[in-house]
Amino acid sequence: MKAKQSGGPASLVHRCFVAYGSLAAALTVSAGTPALRAEAAKALDDFAQVYVGQYFEPGEHLKLSEESQRKSKALANYALGRTFEAQGRAQEAVEAYSEVLRNQPDQFFLARKTAYLLARSGRQEEGLKMLEDSLARNPDEPFAHISLSEFLAAYQGNDPNGLQRSFEVIEKAVAQFPDEPAVYEHLVKLFLSADRRDDARRIIAEAAKRENRDSEFWLRLGRIAARVWPVGEGGEISENDLVNQIHSKALDFADGDVSVAERVGDFYHASGQFDLAVAVFSPLIQAYPDRLDLRLKLAQVFGAKGDEEKVVETLKEIVEIDPKNADVHKQIAGIYLRTGRYKEAIPHLQSALAITKGSIAEYGALARMMIESEEHEVAIQFLTDTAYLFQDAADFPFLLTFPLARLERWDEAVKQFEKTVALAGDKQPQLLNEQFYFRYAAAHERSGNLPKAEELFRKTIEMIAKNDPDDENQTFTATVYNYLGYMWVENDMKIDEAGELIKTAAELDPESGAIADSLGWFYFKKGWFEKARDELLRAETLIEEQDAVIFDHIGQAFYQTGETERAIEYLEKAVALEPEKTEYSERLQRMRDGTEKKLAPSEAEPAAAEKKE
Repeated sequence: MKAKQSGGPASLVHRCFVAYGSLAAALTVSAGTPALRAEAAKALDDFAQVYVGQYFEPGEHLKLSEESQRKSKALANYALGRTFEAQGRAQEAVEAYSEVLRNQPDQFFLARKTAYLLARSGRQEEGLKMLEDSLARNPDEPFAHISLSEFLAAYQGNDPNGLQRSFEVIEKAVAQFPDEPAVYEHLVKLFLSADRRDDARRIIAEAAKRENRDSEFWLRLGRIAARVWPVGEGGEISENDLVNQIHSKALDFADGDVSVAERVGDFYHASGQFDLAVAVFSPLIQAYPDRLDLRLKLAQVFGAKGDEEKVVETLKEIVEIDPKNADVHKQIAGIYLRTGRYKEAIPHLQSALAITKGSIAEYGALARMMIESEEHEVAIQFLTDTAYLFQDAADFPFLLTFPLARLERWDEAVKQFEKTVALAGDKQPQLLNEQFYFRYAAAHERSGNLPKAEELFRKTIEMIAKNDPDDENQTFTATVYNYLGYMWVENDMKIDEAGELIKTAAELDPESGAIADSLGWFYFKKGWFEKARDELLRAETLIEEQDAVIFDHIGQAFYQTGETERAIEYLEKAVALEPEKTEYSERLQRMRDGTEKKLAPSEAEPAAAEKKE
């Protein structure tokens, strides 16, 4: 038998020591360091002693009380039970939990857990007994009553006696704990499962008469009531009023608790009572202006009402306070996009991208929206900044060519075309198609570099021949031929070759007013004034919108055929459309005073039989 002593012998002989060198060194007082002071000097005999083959009990002052021992055992067994349960060892878990309950009988929630473990193992009677014992030991705990009633309904619900007892237990609890929402909740659940909705309504109506000043009571009762009555669309007003009255009491007793008002507002929103929700959230926002989550909830209510203007107004208040909120910027933009208000969506999409650092595709999509919305200056600035962010991407110089061209900033556009070619290369060859080179050529033509424009137009025609040999896109092909031909005619270059290009374009797209104008102007340059006049008048009938260039051409053709009054009439139309263009107004003045130069018609003008077009 091992010797058992208290405190150990006074002698140090045979003591077993374990040396902790580093700890000893750490506790050694170095020079200049104040000595550590103990609360009181203690002798070695004050501590429990450990000897080889012997155990010495600690002093009385170190022993646990009976209550502490019970708690210690309970905690240890609870931890053991959790481990067994996680391993699927239900029987051993039950034994461990049962030991906890023997030491801590007030743990009624654990009793419930253990009872269900027993029931799932086929030991329902033992589980029932455990809950009955728990209720007997904890008669003043409403959840002990609920656990027993719940167990009876779950495992004896098909037995009329078992179900009746389940009701009796919880009805007694309602009478004993009339201010505990959980007992009403369970009783209502039983009533509804038994298809006794009227009884469920009765018990809620009785609870609603309580003189209870706890807002949480009314919130939970309101949540239970909402399960019993249909609230919102289709609900009867009188019944709906009772549920609302319960929530109104929660507000009355909130005593400044914003969470209570917030949950009432959530209920009104969820139940489709949007005006009531607005009435709750609006003053909350005034009282707590920095609670952005409340503003977001109000925006959601307005959205449910279908009032998108109010949604936007509320969301804008959020981004005024928190301009870095990318999600809210996207929500605002989404509403604008759905309603076709693209210009208003753009700044919010820009802000969202700046915050989230989006992808090349996202930046490109926004840039295209700017261009399509004709926000050209905004697009240029945005694309210039974006091109700096993505310096190796050809997408952004490519997109820059569009707004620069629309603003007729041709020299800048040419530079962006050049950058696109340099960056795209083999990486993005799809950008460098015939449409790209056509626009590239046009930019050079408009900037005055006709040789380079001709080179690029010819490259475009070569690409069309290669990529569209069957002329499936005749309209585009006609546009390219017409543009190059008109460039030559307008600048008195290669007139005959130009005429052939324009005639080919007219065959491809005979209903184009622009091509008819080019053809008429070609006839004019050839000195075939009557033929020119007729073709130009045909062009007028083909255009959808009035065009000052066509009016000027018609006027000049009439003048050369001796029809001065008609010539003046058309020049006046041209001046009215583009009054800033002095070329038209000066020509009009010369026609009026008879100083406009008369040109000699060409002797090679086609015969009348060829003019029937």
